[in-house]
Amino acid sequence: MAKFLYKIGSFIAKHKWWALVAWAVLLAAVLTPIAIDKPKFDNDIKMTGLKSIDTNKKIEKHFNVDSEKATITVVMKSHSKDGIVKKDVMKDVQKTLDDIKDDDKHVDKITDPYKNKQISKDKTTAFADIQYDVSATSLSNKSKDKVKDNLDDLKDKHNLETELTGNGMSGSVDTGGASEIIGIAVAFIVLLITFGSFVAAGLPIISAVVGLVTSVSIIGLMTKIVDVPNVTLTLAVMIGLAVGIDYALFILFRYRQIIKEERDVPKAVGLAIGTAGGAVIFAGITVIIAVCGLGLIGIKFLGIMGYMSAISVLFAVISALTLVPALISIFHKAIRPKVERKSRKTADTRWSRFVVGSPLAAVLVGVIILGLAAMPISQMRLGIPDDGVKPDHTTQKKAYDIMSDKFGEGFNGKIPMLVNVKDKKDNPEEMQKDLKKLSKDIKDMDNVDMVAPPQMSKNNDYALITVIPDKGPQAKGTDDLVKDLRDYHDDAKDKYSFLTEISGQSVINLDMSKKLNDAIPVFAGIIVALAFLLLMLVFRSIIIPLKAVGGFLLSLTATLGFTTLVMQEGFMKQLFGVHETAPVLAFLPVIVIGILFGLAMDYEVFLMSRIHEEYSRTHDNKHSIKVGIRESGPVIIAAALIMISVFMAFAIQDDVMIKTMGIALAFGVFFDAFIVRLLMIPALTALFGKASWYLPAWLNRILPKIDIEGHALEDMMPREDYITEQEERAAQRRKYSVVNEETADTRNLYKQLRNTTDQPNHLIYDALLLYAKDHAPEIYREHTGKESSEEARETEDTSQRSLHPHSGSGYNEVGHDENHPHTTEAPSIIQGNETTRYSTPSAQQREDLYRLLSQQSKNISEMNDIIRHLINKNNQ
Repeated sequence: MAKFLYKIGSFIAKHKWWALVAWAVLLAAVLTPIAIDKPKFDNDIKMTGLKSIDTNKKIEKHFNVDSEKATITVVMKSHSKDGIVKKDVMKDVQKTLDDIKDDDKHVDKITDPYKNKQISKDKTTAFADIQYDVSATSLSNKSKDKVKDNLDDLKDKHNLETELTGNGMSGSVDTGGASEIIGIAVAFIVLLITFGSFVAAGLPIISAVVGLVTSVSIIGLMTKIVDVPNVTLTLAVMIGLAVGIDYALFILFRYRQIIKEERDVPKAVGLAIGTAGGAVIFAGITVIIAVCGLGLIGIKFLGIMGYMSAISVLFAVISALTLVPALISIFHKAIRPKVERKSRKTADTRWSRFVVGSPLAAVLVGVIILGLAAMPISQMRLGIPDDGVKPDHTTQKKAYDIMSDKFGEGFNGKIPMLVNVKDKKDNPEEMQKDLKKLSKDIKDMDNVDMVAPPQMSKNNDYALITVIPDKGPQAKGTDDLVKDLRDYHDDAKDKYSFLTEISGQSVINLDMSKKLNDAIPVFAGIIVALAFLLLMLVFRSIIIPLKAVGGFLLSLTATLGFTTLVMQEGFMKQLFGVHETAPVLAFLPVIVIGILFGLAMDYEVFLMSRIHEEYSRTHDNKHSIKVGIRESGPVIIAAALIMISVFMAFAIQDDVMIKTMGIALAFGVFFDAFIVRLLMIPALTALFGKASWYLPAWLNRILPKIDIEGHALEDMMPREDYITEQEERAAQRRKYSVVNEETADTRNLYKQLRNTTDQPNHLIYDALLLYAKDHAPEIYREHTGKESSEEARETEDTSQRSLHPHSGSGYNEVGHDENHPHTTEAPSIIQGNETTRYSTPSAQQREDLYRLLSQQSKNISEMNDIIRHLINKNNQ
């Protein structure tokens, strides 16, 4: 595969303009239909495959209710006593509702709050239901505006507060909003810091945006075939933008490494695609498989979310492999990195010294951090957000609060019970008597506020009883009530021969949670097994896949635990813009499992592939880890920061579903990239040593070979030659040996000084001062002082003196190397045993210069030569 990708990359680099034309044609092909007929996304999540959903369909069929149709509930509240039932108010409310029906042909019917007794006990609040003959998705903003306009006159005349709720008030998604702009802006800053070039920082973003526009357009076209919820598009945009930038970043980063040595641009592009491109393909396929695995859950909208997200990932990979090479070829001069002076350097960094030097401590730090973050997961409850968790300024939230206040918290979470009475329909009196007893049984249950009288279907086969809980739909007491009502099925059958089943949002939440909980082990098991197999094929190891899978499970639990802490428990909720705490989004765990798994494998592959490559060459485990951290660490950090910034940009939205997914994915990337992949995985690799790369010979023979590291291109690849630990230790030994020899020479010279002059300290000081002139000018200026006018004249006189070289010495009178003369000569310092310009040095001055010498031990040999020359000069 590496050679094939190399040919693709070099071909596109040579024919860059044709690549751009191909992308332009593709964009025109997908954007034109979208421009002609705007796609329509569903505002609500439609769930299938749940028992409560089937019950809901029965209620719709037998009681002439169509939940697919748009409904707007108008809530009207008066601030005066009995205000809503005053005659003039009643008259104007009814007239306003009639006007709303007359003004919009799509209005099917409107309930009269006075006839249907939809009035609060204190007679201050009433509500009316407006039912339309179009679906919630098809309801236009014009219809909503007509409702608001008619209510404005009523509000002004009677000082009423009017708010709107219902599925008809659900907003549509905006695919080009502030979240995307913020994410791109932060990503650009990260890339600018990484590459130090505006052009280089812009290339990954251009590639990601082009791939994202293409995939979003295709998803828009898919709405003509299947129902696609708003949240699906948002998730696809979130993932597509993040991985699109990351994949392009990986390839561009590798190109900039190669081009330092390989000056042929098409060849360098081909090598970048042939090596990093293989890892991008592997990572992309892993993410696609993971998100498509959501279809295994058995809930239709989750499968659609996975398939649409897979489209965005697919085009992120295609864009990185085909558009990035063309852009590099066009802008190669502007993105060429600075060529550093060639020199062998160590692979050590501060981070790698800690991780490799103290691997056990690194693992313990990671476990403690992830363990603390995961603790709240034991309290996690799952649910679907309702209007009660919307921001306070929205009309839906205001309507929700008014209804809770005036009609009871449970009014927003009513539980309809469908009772099959076919066995007693021939005896109506007994049937009604038993229905009353059944209603009383339910009323006596815990967590029940009230039970509405039974409504009979047209054929008297079913009765519909509405149960209103004590608490809201998100409360734990309501969950307990749902379980009690389910358990009551057997009692109703034994006592009254009735078959009962329940529905409603609270019931649907519990059904979904149960189905998801049942599916998670299977889903996660498939994902983990897939990861283990793929990583074992790539790295030819058993320990590496085990560490990768274990790290993923740790980061997963930490992510879900931290999300529970924020969204359910309210930890730092002001910081994250959480208006009301509620159970965690029901399908969040499977979303996080699928997406985080794919992203975790990205970082695992980019880090461990470089470590494995170096280990295959040197068989030095610790050195290989350091090289992997040094070379892959920066790009993983940049990629993770980009991911986090994109996901957190979506977390600022008011929509609770999008906010929850944004927070979970952002912190999931943080935990996995920084704690697991860059801290724990290298540390564990160091702890296991060579065992990390063990694979039984029989297994190695039967496993197919997969080359995502570009081994087939190894002969063509320039390589950074790092100094290994063994070489560094050997160099240190040689260095100390030389220093010891020179230091002994210095001691002998000092003994000679004591025997030849009565002022050895002055002479050493003068030698140090001459040494400082070349090696530490700031110390030289500090000890010589600024020249006064008199000193300047003296300097001028001194500089005119002839400087006679000392025979047999390589230095002139001031001790400078004649073979490497300076442009400006220093004035003579020694005249006999006295100095011309400088006073006797203080102890502090001598100490400063001695410290300089000790810091420059590698130049002791030069210092010795200067001292030796001054001894000879002093003896003349």
